[in-house]
Amino acid sequence: QSDKIGGRCTAFRLQSPGEEDEYIEVGASIFVKANHNLVDASKKFGLKVKQLDDEMLAIWNGKEFIFEEKKNQLQRLLKTTRDNFLKSYQSPEAFHTISDFAQRFKLDKVASVFSNHFLQDNNIDDQYNTEVVEVATRVNYGSNLHEIHALGALVTMAADDALQIQGGNFQIFEGMVGRSKANVRLGTKIARIQRLESKSNDTESRFEITTTTGQKEIFDTIVIAAPIQSTDIKFDFDMPPVPEVKYRTIYATFVRGHVNPAYFNVASVKDFPAHILTTNSGAEFISLSIQTRLKNGETVTKIFSQDPIQDELLDRLYSNRTWVKSKLWKAYPHLEPLPLTDSDPLAPLNEEKLPEQQQQQQQQQLSQAAWGKVEVVPGLFYLNAFEPLISTMETETIAGKNVARLVRDRILGYCPVEKI
Repeated sequence: QSDKIGGRCTAFRLQSPGEEDEYIEVGASIFVKANHNLVDASKKFGLKVKQLDDEMLAIWNGKEFIFEEKKNQLQRLLKTTRDNFLKSYQSPEAFHTISDFAQRFKLDKVASVFSNHFLQDNNIDDQYNTEVVEVATRVNYGSNLHEIHALGALVTMAADDALQIQGGNFQIFEGMVGRSKANVRLGTKIARIQRLESKSNDTESRFEITTTTGQKEIFDTIVIAAPIQSTDIKFDFDMPPVPEVKYRTIYATFVRGHVNPAYFNVASVKDFPAHILTTNSGAEFISLSIQTRLKNGETVTKIFSQDPIQDELLDRLYSNRTWVKSKLWKAYPHLEPLPLTDSDPLAPLNEEKLPEQQQQQQQQQLSQAAWGKVEVVPGLFYLNAFEPLISTMETETIAGKNVARLVRDRILGYCPVEKI
């Protein structure tokens, strides 16, 4: 339905007289060397990869900068989780649910508990948790430790060797679409999907889609590659109820001008850090980072916040400003602990014996389980089923590859592989 490729991966073009044009990433800003699919695609499409400068980083608690150097006790936990995840690249398997995927690569336990409990249970220092780990979860997922599962926290702590594509990360996805030779129709919104029942037992049912402009077309297979609640698609056949998947509202504010060092109790701009992350202790924003430095001494900075940045705050943060741009978006889901168990969440309910509130909770679990299936109904696949497990550019490519395998298996008549 968008007019561009890349979804939430987007950038804007910065044009300044006497300087080369630059692209400033709005969201999905970085990937890392361990993201094999993105790195390989960048090479395949001949894109220029730039390694981000290792500039000064500071942590702001709302009153002062804090710099803590502690032995990273998380390294063992990070290595175990990373090693388990990397095994998915070598696996030829196709997975029918996020639970199957998580259990196969031993990610289910870290995805089923809140980060604060996980870190405490593994004897990670409380101060390190609040001044380092939580700072990372805030900037990457807009979440404090008690709001995000442990897998999400570990992913944020593994974001070293940061990379970007010169000219915008979205070019990776444009390259993928171009290489696929698909018939791409931008700006085309789907209004409804109807299942056409087969006229014989030997053929699968097909789907008729209708756009908001009334165009109709029939397809054998449908892949929904966007958060389902953002599509407003009507399904004219029996479908499981769509679960309530909460997405974080993030405000990205871009400012061209001069940062006011006095706000941060810094003597001069020369001493000003390039990246400022914040603790959950009264800071007025999540992060502030310099995106580029202009020849006239100005900078373009990006601020992430959970509320709109008001002019009053900008007046204190900046000595002067040439322009301000902002974008509001549902950036990523609340990565709350997932019920990744071996029990059958789709077992029939005995609703007569359950209080109404408990019935509602169980119905929500049912819909989550149904949409946690990649093939929601025969022939209709949901790529974003993986996103509550982890939400990154790389994991979206992994989810896409998994859907492609499932579609291939369906076409070729393969039977589902037994869970290992």
